[in-house]
Amino acid sequence: MMIDIGLLMEYGASLKEVMKEEIVCQEGEIALFYFQLVKGRLKWMHVDDDGREFIHEFVDDGDSFGVGSLFDREPYDAKVVAEEPSTLIRLKLPLFHQLLEEHPDIHFRFTKLLAERLRYKHLLIKVLTHSDPEYRLVTLLNYLARYKTKVCFAGNRLLLTRKELAGMVGLRVETVIRAVKQLEQKKTLSIDKGKVYLSDMTPIISH
Repeated sequence: MMIDIGLLMEYGASLKEVMKEEIVCQEGEIALFYFQLVKGRLKWMHVDDDGREFIHEFVDDGDSFGVGSLFDREPYDAKVVAEEPSTLIRLKLPLFHQLLEEHPDIHFRFTKLLAERLRYKHLLIKVLTHSDPEYRLVTLLNYLARYKTKVCFAGNRLLLTRKELAGMVGLRVETVIRAVKQLEQKKTLSIDKGKVYLSDMTPIISH
């Protein structure tokens, strides 16, 4: 969790309920609030001119989103949509800045978060400029394993569906299904009852 909910409430934050498929932030809007997900699931995404959905990232409990726009005051470069009924906590921008000034440890935490997200953006560029579907998947899986995100460590189970993976690496679902099967044959991962398990949490393949 980025900021304790109690602390956010002390600074005047409020809770907001959103329904499934409701747009929380629209691409091109100016950021007026700091947002943090209390419960539910959101996706940070955009749709290209051909109607194809590209997913920048998924937002889970405790995650913040749209943080970059709170610092550079530029419009959101994508939209946030609720994947399921969700509860958000939001804090007005001036109060968020006040909170950071009075809590430098939290400010540093956001500096680290922005650095991690910049690294992820670089990864996406690397992924999308490579034509090999298997390489795209492996690069993403390596990142998820390294940063311990979207993976259940009780059994190394990947917490993303084939469709979600496809949206994150810019491929068709059918292509991802074939690539996953190929990676299973190479023992990079395993499949049990439709669930994908990473065989090793160290870097999977080096290209």
